[in-house]
Amino acid sequence: MKKTIIFIFALFAFSTTFFAQEQNRKEGNKKRFSLEEFQNHQREFITNHARLTPEEAESFFPIFFELQKKKWLINKEARDKVDSKYGKEHSEEKSLLIVNELADAKIKIAELEKEYIEKYLKAIPAKKILGVQRAEDNFQKYMLKRMWDRGDKNHRNPHRK
Repeated sequence: MKKTIIFIFALFAFSTTFFAQEQNRKEGNKKRFSLEEFQNHQREFITNHARLTPEEAESFFPIFFELQKKKWLINKEARDKVDSKYGKEHSEEKSLLIVNELADAKIKIAELEKEYIEKYLKAIPAKKILGVQRAEDNFQKYMLKRMWDRGDKNHRNPHRK
């Protein structure tokens, strides 16, 4: 359960990063986010770390990216709903409602992930699914470290020396 919560938090952090980068692109900043480039990098990382064969990767990743898109849409829908329904200022009562709505979105994502295990099993064995899940966690850590090392001031902790 703890790993699931960490995974969901990391997924939320990446979707937030995606939106920040997309906003930079819209505002004409030099940094450009390429979903295709990100997915290619993710695919390569997971393939190597989970030791997928080229055939396994070919059958697995369309399912994987389909799930990623669905999870992204659930998170977007939850954020949009919260923003439109509750605005920017939150009382304690509104905050509790928001926390519960966001928790509901996380539950939907967890249920979707469980559903996709069956689809994954048609492409790769369970042992490789476990490898993919571990590689996905490591990829998120790798990307966070990469952002930190890149010196992106938007992602630096000002309290850390």
